[in-house]
Amino acid sequence: MPYFLRTPIGIDLQLNIFKQDSSFTNVNQSVKLNYQVNTKHKLFGGLKYTESNNLLNVDYGNSISDYKSNYITVAYEYVKPQYNNTLFPINSNVFLESGFGTRKNSNVNQKQTQLLAEASKIFNLNEKNSIYLRAKGSGLISDTYFENELFRFGGINSVRGFQENSILATGYGFLNTEYRLQLSPTIYIHSILDVASFQNKITAINEKLFAYGFGLGILSNAGLLKLNYANGKINNQPFKFSNSQIHISFQASF
Repeated sequence: MPYFLRTPIGIDLQLNIFKQDSSFTNVNQSVKLNYQVNTKHKLFGGLKYTESNNLLNVDYGNSISDYKSNYITVAYEYVKPQYNNTLFPINSNVFLESGFGTRKNSNVNQKQTQLLAEASKIFNLNEKNSIYLRAKGSGLISDTYFENELFRFGGINSVRGFQENSILATGYGFLNTEYRLQLSPTIYIHSILDVASFQNKITAINEKLFAYGFGLGILSNAGLLKLNYANGKINNQPFKFSNSQIHISFQASF
């Protein structure tokens, strides 16, 4: 709800429900007030609430457990559009967010901090050729961790060549790169080269990921359809075609 009561203040409401097989469910709710500094810069402040429920009959201790968390969040966003391109309307974007809060489990309070940084940029070589870069990193700072509160990434919206949300981490960072060739105002093909690094303090894992492939994007009146073929691997392991993934995404704006 932008420009509430004709002011530069807007209201953002968000609800996210995630279920991991029959293990647990996470329900995330947030409310933010944003202040539109100008057409490119925006400031945020708000509250985020998370409730997680263990669906297993067995108590796994520090692995999966019921908990509730509350955060105060502050954020900054920069957006630079490119109005002459309907396929890629955003030329560059930066989003920074930090959250400070407490996780409550069995009447035990644990102070936590969440950090998020994301940036993307399109380098236009000419009308049809461009290079796209996107970097994202996030971290959870806490004395103890539960598996059902960790970040989950992998898939078409993060590191391609891996199953959706198959990688668990207390902190991660990745870089997406694409060389794009625009065949028409509504169709483009692109290369895929992704690299990532993540850490899981529960399992004491610190790994690097690599992926390569190609993709196709089609813009219609209904939305943007993306088809990606990518092959991913963990550091020090060879690429295998059997590890390839086909990702499908459809984005509709309304």
